[in-house]
Amino acid sequence: MSSERFLRIYKKFYFDEVKAHTLLYGALSGSCSNCKTMDIKLDIRECPSCKNVFKYIGFIHIKDHLPKMLRIAQERPDMIFIDYDDFKKVEGELRAKDILG
Repeated sequence: MSSERFLRIYKKFYFDEVKAHTLLYGALSGSCSNCKTMDIKLDIRECPSCKNVFKYIGFIHIKDHLPKMLRIAQERPDMIFIDYDDFKKVEGELRAKDILG
């Protein structure tokens, strides 16, 4: 029995850097968090529109994608999985701060 598992790890990041290189993935396809291009498949390594390389991926419904995570972790060990809810929370906080001054 293998003891290899996914664990959440908290680490400080510059949000602008993460946002520029994140693929946000829903039920069937993803979108670039930088330029909002939609219908991006998991095997795409860079955004077809803005050409930013995807270094991070956030799954909207993580439990639905655990088998995909295992495959991605094996095929792309450099890919960092981020928590979608954390991403959206920070994005919203920064957007509100920009609006309110």
